[in-house]
Amino acid sequence: MEHEILKVFLANQWLTIPIFIILVIGITLLWFGGLMAALTALGNNRWIWGLSSLVLGPITGLPYALIYKEADYPKSLMIKGLLCLLAGLALSLVAWAIV
Repeated sequence: MEHEILKVFLANQWLTIPIFIILVIGITLLWFGGLMAALTALGNNRWIWGLSSLVLGPITGLPYALIYKEADYPKSLMIKGLLCLLAGLALSLVAWAIV
């Protein structure tokens, strides 16, 4: 199974490289938003949210940004990152099914 996936994606690098770029942009935005949420939480003296977001990144940063209104910028980063990540995963599945 893994060999087949590698074979398909290496044979179609013109499709694999843009999908990989979209995935990397999504992961970067997601983690940067998580770290921004940690800084926002620490700046507002929410120590548990801040320290957990420093360690876990977007796993605890996204719930913090959805709960508290002062974290609009981190929320927008994480939502855009999550959308890019999901779009990249969907494109890779479509590319694998087509080719």
